[in-house]
Amino acid sequence: MRAVRHLVLAAFATLVATQAMAAPANIAAAIAAPDRPAAARTQDAARMPGEVLGFLGLKSGDRALDVMAGNGYYAELIGRAVGPKGVVIALEPPSFLDDKGRASWADLVRRTPNVRLQAQMPTETALAPASLDFTLMHLVYHDLYWESVQYKFPRTDPAAFLAKLFTATRPGGIVGVVDHVAEPGGDPRVVADKLHRIDPAVIKADFAAAGFVLEAESGILRQPTDDHSLLVFSPAVRGKTDRVLYRFRKPTSCSSIAAAGFAGRRFDTGTAEAARKAAGAGAVRPIRAGQPVTMDFRTDRLNIELSADGRITGVRCG
Repeated sequence: MRAVRHLVLAAFATLVATQAMAAPANIAAAIAAPDRPAAARTQDAARMPGEVLGFLGLKSGDRALDVMAGNGYYAELIGRAVGPKGVVIALEPPSFLDDKGRASWADLVRRTPNVRLQAQMPTETALAPASLDFTLMHLVYHDLYWESVQYKFPRTDPAAFLAKLFTATRPGGIVGVVDHVAEPGGDPRVVADKLHRIDPAVIKADFAAAGFVLEAESGILRQPTDDHSLLVFSPAVRGKTDRVLYRFRKPTSCSSIAAAGFAGRRFDTGTAEAARKAAGAGAVRPIRAGQPVTMDFRTDRLNIELSADGRITGVRCG
């Protein structure tokens, strides 16, 4: 059975890899920045940050959160990619920061001034409602099921953290999760303590219960030869574990009444974006006079009806 699973995963991962798109320009530039530390660059091949952040949809100007950011590998890349109009809040438990770590973070912030380190447990962090466009949990979601007296990491409540994150995420905002795969069916706290892995079904169920929608998943980080019974820090698998990559989104609700005032304006990309924001929609679909459209219904989409000369004649959700 294991051999069959490995073959299936290998085929899937190969298919996804061959279809991978080039990283958007802002992300590619962040990865290529000449002043990135050499130690970070050595991890690029295994972590595939261009493909990961591109798949997750990180954009310039995003307000982002990096949960349990570690040494700041992704916080720095995200900070560079979102640019000066964006910001990154990097959460790191205080017990994980020694003098060397704090000095390293100070250097990172000097290189990337829009990154802000907050030495707090995720469950203790105050996050303003609808303040986040993008959140990354890279190899850390399982830690919400972990606890350690040695590392001063108390027992946490994953549901409570996700409820806080849901409130802090704007409608249409994204949460990306990368984590080490465990065999299905185990007690997540036992598995996290023993292996630092998690059953993907637990991640999906937790996010669904919090109100997030699993929009897409990618196989680019799957490793069919990984032994799921091994601790992720085992030399046999460290840096090459089987990992899932999920893109969750907070649903949006569209209000055509809020965008009704755009009727009569000339349609362009700026007007479309302004109407989308006014309606609270996640997407916009312009419909020109006589244009055939698909009959699919989306609660998060604002349809903008246009006259032959490009003026907005009406708006409706769906």
